[in-house]
Amino acid sequence: MAADTDTNAAAPIEKPDIKEKGNTKDPEQKSLWARYALWLLVPIMLAVYFSQDSTVLAQTKHERQVLPNNIKPLHYSLELTPNLETFVYTGRVQINLSIANETSVIVLNANDLTINKANVIVGSEYNSSAIDIQYDDAMEQVSLMFEKSFTPESIVLLDIDFQGILNDEMSGFYRSSYKDVHGDTKYLATTQFEATDARRAFPCWDEPSLKATFDVTLNVPENLTALSNMNIISEAASSSDPTIKTVKYATTPKMSTYLLAFIVGSLEYIEGYTSGEFNGHPIRTRVYTLPGYTSQGRHALNVATKTLEYYAQVFGVPYPLPKLDLVAIPDFDAGAMENWGLVTFRTTALLYDETNSAFVYKRQTAYVVAHELAHQWFGNLVTMEWWDHLWLNEGFATWVGWFAVDHIFPEWRTWVMFATQNMQEALGLDGLRSSHPVEVAVNNPSEIHQIFDSISYLKGASVIRMVNSWLTTPVFLAGIHKYLTLHRLGNAATSDLWSALSNESGKNVSEFMNTWIQRTGYPVLNVSLVSSDQIKVSQSRHLLTGDLHQDEDSTVWWVPLRIQIPKQVLDYTLTNKSQVFTVPKDTAFKLNQGQTSLYRVNYDHVLTQRLINELRKPTFGVLQDPIDRAGMVSDLGTLSQSGEQSTVSFLEAADVLRNEKNFFVLTELSRQLGTVVALWEEFPKIEPHLQQLRRKVFGPTAKALGWKTYSTDPELYTLLRVLVISEAGLAGDQDVIEEAKKRYSQFIDGDHDALSPDLRSIVYRIVLKNAADDQEEDRIWQEIFSIYKNDAFPVDQQVTALTSLGYNVKSDRVIRKTLDLILDDKQVRTQDAWMFFKGLGANFHARYKLIDYFESNYDKIYKRFSKSMGALGNAVNYMISGLNNAHKIQQIENFFSSKDTREYSRSLNGSLEKAKVNAALIEREGLNMQKWARSREQ
Repeated sequence: MAADTDTNAAAPIEKPDIKEKGNTKDPEQKSLWARYALWLLVPIMLAVYFSQDSTVLAQTKHERQVLPNNIKPLHYSLELTPNLETFVYTGRVQINLSIANETSVIVLNANDLTINKANVIVGSEYNSSAIDIQYDDAMEQVSLMFEKSFTPESIVLLDIDFQGILNDEMSGFYRSSYKDVHGDTKYLATTQFEATDARRAFPCWDEPSLKATFDVTLNVPENLTALSNMNIISEAASSSDPTIKTVKYATTPKMSTYLLAFIVGSLEYIEGYTSGEFNGHPIRTRVYTLPGYTSQGRHALNVATKTLEYYAQVFGVPYPLPKLDLVAIPDFDAGAMENWGLVTFRTTALLYDETNSAFVYKRQTAYVVAHELAHQWFGNLVTMEWWDHLWLNEGFATWVGWFAVDHIFPEWRTWVMFATQNMQEALGLDGLRSSHPVEVAVNNPSEIHQIFDSISYLKGASVIRMVNSWLTTPVFLAGIHKYLTLHRLGNAATSDLWSALSNESGKNVSEFMNTWIQRTGYPVLNVSLVSSDQIKVSQSRHLLTGDLHQDEDSTVWWVPLRIQIPKQVLDYTLTNKSQVFTVPKDTAFKLNQGQTSLYRVNYDHVLTQRLINELRKPTFGVLQDPIDRAGMVSDLGTLSQSGEQSTVSFLEAADVLRNEKNFFVLTELSRQLGTVVALWEEFPKIEPHLQQLRRKVFGPTAKALGWKTYSTDPELYTLLRVLVISEAGLAGDQDVIEEAKKRYSQFIDGDHDALSPDLRSIVYRIVLKNAADDQEEDRIWQEIFSIYKNDAFPVDQQVTALTSLGYNVKSDRVIRKTLDLILDDKQVRTQDAWMFFKGLGANFHARYKLIDYFESNYDKIYKRFSKSMGALGNAVNYMISGLNNAHKIQQIENFFSSKDTREYSRSLNGSLEKAKVNAALIEREGLNMQKWARSREQ
């Protein structure tokens, strides 16, 4: 769904003059079809019942939409000729096949392709064209019927000529647009195949367990760069057209189709090499960009070379390819894609301008590069056997990505950040009924993109972090080495990972971990005093709704307690629903020291007050470690939403923390306090007192740190400055507001040094919120939007400006202008347009107008976003999850009841559930919050 940003673009693309699908038979072939119809139907029917492997079938209790298992690919020879003017490409693929059972019908995946001719060559004795070609659009399959059968002894080569379109939907083999230095629109061709879109580029067996080797040949204009997974082995001018060159690449290792990639366009690069110490030889690493942007790839290149070498060292398995390319793509749906040897990125996830980009993008770029390089081992070298095990790819790559970042940038305190941000995001989603297990059943390809979420990535990574902490890092890495070695170039399931870790550690890892992977949710531990030196710890599933039913509470997790007491940690494990443990007499303590495990702790009133008193101590007592203070704030804030604690108790803890200076603690306090403010923002007798509390907590630090930044400032110091200025300014701190207005005016007038890149996003929001009138708000909005369209700014700064537009606008005119951009594909790329839902959905002045706009334009919005892996689900989630009005929630439910929501049902259900939590909290806490507000007036 790439946006066409050029108003003078070519006319709409028409389908080429090619044979109509399913209409290739002449009269004689029709009679042959009748004879062979049964042979066609049998394998299709069998596909419903059989997976690719009998072992997998025995383990799988649900039916998968897969191809018949009677034929498997061994090797593909793929040749493509893309045309970047007509956006049509021709292709030829020759596939060596293994035949398991006698058949005359070959069924494989194809989507939005037209097959012009299909032949089979059987040894040296048989060469025949397909007598019929039948497409099944719903199953994304094509069936090729041949006159004679193939037997298991046959050596079969399938030869297909086909044709396709370089679509503008950021999936399959697609086109991406950009403006050159003259302002003219140019295009490049690129790929995005995960999860099931290799079939949109060429006919293939498009399932992760059906690995094969690939030879790729690209015929492209001689002035363009052509890239694929492997290194180039030959490049020569075409004998028929000197303006075209033929580029051939080395044979790939055995790999899944979703990891194949090719790119054609005008690109420049910078390169570096690993030391070769752990890889056996130096690995050539390049960062490719559009012309003129290579300098912004230097940070990513530095991270990539160090990460490749580090992974080879700690995994004990060298990077298996001769090169690695990282490419910035203008139109790209996901953050990045781990194609083996040719990793593609959204530009904001790869490029970083040392002078003009905010630090958050430096950290993001480092992590995304490390994450995608982790996939070169976890996902590419060893691949999940089916999408049920997606977490083996994504959960592992998330943990390993941060593992590498922590090694390269130890000053960033990566694991504190992970525990206080990433893990909390996972817990937030997993506290809903609509969540799903880390290892989740997937039947239909349409379901796959919905599990690319915080559960697969962040809960999966949190589980890995918990296992690593339990086994110790050296033992854990030894198990990973065994896992990679045993399943190299093959496929694996979760049980294979547990087996490798168990063999190395001597512990039954599956017994400890399967519950965390296979069950939805996580526990809350209710802790109460039994006596002065004994506590009772009981576990139950935590639901944010606070209405757990008995039949939902059957899971018993094995929970590491790690109780922090003065000067030591008690290593207990809860293995039953309820147990009693001994602690020091009349002493404060905290469970989950270091926040290494996935649970929340609900202390009784006495124990809660003890911990709040610890916060009053100069060194915070048993909460000395910032990660533990942040954990307490998170638990108390979240449990106040579910009703297990009160909002007033949380606000009391927040008030005590007004002298806190640690970035990570204040970040969690900001997140939890921001949730409270958003819930009560429409209540004029309560909201001002919440804002006053925010100013008291964050304002003094904002004043102490000031606005001036220095190149020698530590990164966390910079982040702290941004955080406290943001919180104080949005809460109404007049000193911050006036300084923000002054610096904004200087910045708009051309003095870009007046406003550091790190502070621009929050200043945009502060000045919009405090515009004097509708006319000034309109002017400021237009100025910020012009930054998005100004290519003189780095891409991350353009996107920063765009995402600021919806949060704090109030006037009907400006809200309407923001809404109109959602469908404006001339001004806003599709990959960016869904971001408006985040700002407008969080803005109580705009969220109801957003809902009305969404309902009135649903078909257009669905058409624009539905091809994206997550855009529509994200849009729905941000639009709904901030609601707290029961009537409006019911209206939304009624609207979606008549829609086909299968492609975003998880996001829809989760956001509705969160909205109902909000509404219940407003009703439950109303009187207490009014009483709290009156107490603040005294």
